Amino acid sequence: NGIYLANSEYLTLGKDEFIENMVVRCRTVGDMTCTGVVASPARNVDDIIAEVAAARVTERGGRTDDKRSETAMEDRKKDGYF
Repeated sequence: NGIYLANSEYLTLGKDEFIENMVVRCRTVGDMTCTGVVASPARNVDDIIAEVAAARVTERGGRTDDKRSETAMEDRKKDGYF
């Protein structure tokens, strides 16, 4: 689905997924199992600000829960995630 996630023991790769070493940054605070990272050469705050200003995807655009279903976050709450 075009979202990069950090490699983790809590994630299982799909049949078409693979591990790739990349330089990335986190766009938002969240859980590594549901918050994507973005490829980024940013080295300082000014670089990050420039990236955010030019971004075509919202900060929530990297949340995998929003791609799973409209109730994914609510389902996590019911399961005790929060």
